[in-house]
Amino acid sequence: MSYKILVVDDEPDILELVETRLSMAGYSTVTADSGEEALKAFFTERPDLALLDVEMAGMDGYELCERIRQMSDVPIIFLTAFGAETHRVRGLQVGADDYVVKPFSKNELVARVEANLRRAAMPSIQREEHGYADPVLTIDYQAHMVSVRGTEVSLSPLEYRLLTALLKHPGQVLSHEQLLNLAWGPNAFETSTDSVRLYISYLRGKIEEDPKRPLLIETVREFGYRYVRPIGNIDRMAA
Repeated sequence: MSYKILVVDDEPDILELVETRLSMAGYSTVTADSGEEALKAFFTERPDLALLDVEMAGMDGYELCERIRQMSDVPIIFLTAFGAETHRVRGLQVGADDYVVKPFSKNELVARVEANLRRAAMPSIQREEHGYADPVLTIDYQAHMVSVRGTEVSLSPLEYRLLTALLKHPGQVLSHEQLLNLAWGPNAFETSTDSVRLYISYLRGKIEEDPKRPLLIETVREFGYRYVRPIGNIDRMAA
């Protein structure tokens, strides 16, 4: 199968360079030099992965990433000269899966594309089960639908993988490294435990009644996190 990659950058030389390297690796490419053009290409071409620059006139890469995330969970990689931690964190916050800083090597770029496509193709955790339910959370694994206290909530693909990793081991403490492996994938380039802390805080903001005093996702000091299954009646069990 030949994957299709959307490459977005307002520098013609970068577009040509990335397109050439991906084509040599066997990928087909679609290019755009602005956020607006990229959105149109995304609708018409339906790429399997998007490589986005950050700084562009008009719609920048962050806004483009958010717009894509509203309609798709395809892997998104930022390819940018901005390598500061604040830029990397913001990129993850708006929904990116990975972040490559210019200048980059041909091998690293292709390896990151391959790794993100591989993770996207992985079967979902607990695929053999149709759903999960406790007094607070209800999940339809097939539809990737999550409800909290009867209200559907929207989770990013990474937030969803992190939550289901915790649910697969209820009451068990999972280290930062275990969560990186389960949610980001065993071949992920992301190795920072700060990313786990960041996405745990996002999850708590969406499922906890009081994120500052979490009762569901418990921190085990100097080790990791565990999901504490709440006690109570379940009105509707998962299928």
